[in-house]
Amino acid sequence: MPRPLKELKIPKNKKLSPELAFALVVRERRIALGMNQAELEDDGMDRSYISKIELAQRQVALRGIITIARKLGMEPDDLLREVVRRMEGKG
Repeated sequence: MPRPLKELKIPKNKKLSPELAFALVVRERRIALGMNQAELEDDGMDRSYISKIELAQRQVALRGIITIARKLGMEPDDLLREVVRRMEGKG
């Protein structure tokens, strides 16, 4: 049985940070695809690291952005475009 997701602290009436917007997009897309965090693992990114990304506790390097996007069935530019939309309050 999977562990329950920790709640993200989303500020009210403030723009999202890039880390928080990225966390939301990755988490929502992963859940929509029915994937668990372990399915996003790759060299240098274990499940605990993915968890910290989804909690906005870690920044992701370019290699990680590309890997995560592809594992989520997205192109990296589409993933980043969605992150920017969230930061601008359009998502």
